[in-house]
This record gives sequence, C-alpha cells and structure tokens, in this order.
Amino acid sequence: MASAARPSFSLGNETLKVPLELFALNRQRLCERLRKNKAVQAGSVVLLQGGEETQRYCTDTSIIFRQESFFHWAFGVIESGCYGAIAVDDGKSTLFIPRLPASYATWMGKIHSKEYFKEKYAVDDVVYTDEIASVLTSRSPSVLLTLRGVNTDSGSVCREASFEGISQFSVNNTILHPEIVECRVFKTDMELEVLRYTNRISSEAHREVMKAVKVGMKEYEMESLFQDPVLRSTLDLMALGL
Repeated sequence: MASAARPSFSLGNETLKVPLELFALNRQRLCERLRKNKAVQAGSVVLLQGGEETQRYCTDTSIIFRQESFFHWAFGVIESGCYGAIAVDDGKSTLFIPRLPASYATWMGKIHSKEYFKEKYAVDDVVYTDEIASVLTSRSPSVLLTLRGVNTDSGSVCREASFEGISQFSVNNTILHPEIVECRVFKTDMELEVLRYTNRISSEAHREVMKAVKVGMKEYEMESLFQDPVLRSTLDLMALGL
C-alpha cells in the first residue's frame, strides 16, 4: 500500500506499511467538521492524551502496551506517555513526547531526538510533555477541546487530557467527542484498505490453527500458532482504532 516514497507507519517485518497521510487526513477531516460547528470558537485547539504504560500490580513488569484509540486515530503514534495538539483553524499538529532520563538508554536502548519523531510521524512540531503549558500559553488558544464521552458499547468514559497547568486555560470537554466519533464512523479509502488487510490476516491465522489442531492440544498451543510473527500483525494493527 505504501511505496518507498511515501512515509509510512509499520510494526516491523511482514506487517502492513500504513501511509502517514492516513493520520494526517484524519486530522484534516476532524478540523473540517469542527470548523463547521458553530459552537467552536476561532483559535480552538484539540488536545488529546495518549495511553500510558502500566506495571503488573507492584512489580516492575510492564503490561503489553496498546495505544489509546482516539489518539492513535489522529496521530498514529505507538509510544506511551504522549500528547497531541491540533490547531482547528489551520490543522497544524504538535506531538508532545516524554523527556526521558539518560538511564532509560541503559535498559531500553537509544533515546531518540525530537527531530526523529517529527519525521517518523510527519507532524508539524514536536516538543516535550513538560513544556505543554508553556507552549500552549505562547500560542494563546481561545479554548482547549478535550475528549470526554461515554463508549456506548462498554459504558466506559473516555480519558480526558490533563496536564499540570491546564487550569489556566479555557477548556471545553463536550464538543470534541461527538465530532471525532462521527469522523471515525466513516472510513477513508486508506482505512478501508487497512481493515481489509487485518481481516485477511486474521482469517489466514484461523485457518492455520484449524489445519494444525489435534485431539488433546491445549488452547495455549493453538494460541501460539495464531500469534506467529507473520499472522499476529492483525492483533498489532488493532491499535489503529479502526
């Protein structure tokens, strides 16, 4: 789906290359809807908070991280602890990333620069999360549109973006949810291609399991077949929130 000339999102070998323009188009669609909403003031900024990595109870063992769906729909970011801002008037996007301590590299590998993330996710600007308040203050948004609403399937409430110093801004948490949900109802051609891919890979995975299953096999043995590195790509791509 993505040629070498098209910046793309991928989770590794044998997985689909998803063009970053998919996420840029989603941000554009959202801004277009919001600009048509008479309740949205000029100078409004959408602020989304991504998911955070959590540990298993009191241990230092991390639970497998899956990105928050609305945040991934808008930015395609797979790292934890991030925020994203979108200026409604012009669609300019800002990704806020954690400022990692030098000790992080000892266990987790190279600490990437802001320029790395700007190129990786094709956003307009990248700054650190500890600068959210100062950066937003310098841009003087008329209002921050934050996400709060109920998932009608689970009954759970979406996590609303919050950061130290948000109280100094005008915040509206009622406008964004119905507008972004409506955007996600209607899929773009690029999103449909991703869905077709995940459905195909999932079907292939189930067929592989059915061909290999034998009397006496345990469920974990069948699960290991299903989660073969090639076949499990559908599970990873569910993080797209489509």
